[in-house]
Parts: sequence; structure tokens; C-alpha cells
Amino acid sequence: MTTRKWLLWVMLGAIVLAGPIGCGKKEIDELKTKVTMLEKDLADAKAKLAETDKEIQEARSKGDQGQANVEVLTAELVKVKVERDKLKQEVAALKKRR
Repeated sequence: MTTRKWLLWVMLGAIVLAGPIGCGKKEIDELKTKVTMLEKDLADAKAKLAETDKEIQEARSKGDQGQANVEVLTAELVKVKVERDKLKQEVAALKKRR
């Protein structure tokens, strides 16, 4: 092993060993508390997201039903207009005969 590789391994080992030693119990407890709070916030956010997704699905379903209703009513309106035009033509023909 070359000197550079050996020195690199020694430095990495020192960093790994110094990492856990650098944090005291107080800091670790504070970090655990923060992690617990973040996990709680994450759970709350997930619950809100699930609720919002449910509301979106309901709204989408209502929108689709409304669109289907509009299409049915539009088709009926077209039929009524066609019949109206036919009746207008019949009335005009009857007026000409008189």
C-alpha cells in the first residue's frame, strides 16, 4: 500500500471514530426529539394528503356525473330544436294553404 492510500485510510478512520464521539447525550436527545417531531409532522401531512386526495376524487366523480348529465341534456335539446323546426315548417305550410 502506498503512503497516500495509507494516509487516506487513517484519516477516514479518524473521521469515523470522531463522529460518534463528537455528539454528547444532550445533542443526541435533542436530535431524537427533532426526529420524533418531524415524523409526527410527516404523518400529519400524509393524513391531510390522503384526505385531500379523497376530496379530489369525490369532486372529480361529481364533475364527471355533471358532464354526463350535460351531454344527455344537450342531446335532448337538439331533439327538441329539430322537432320545433319541423313544427314551424308545418305551421308555415298551413298558413300558405289558407
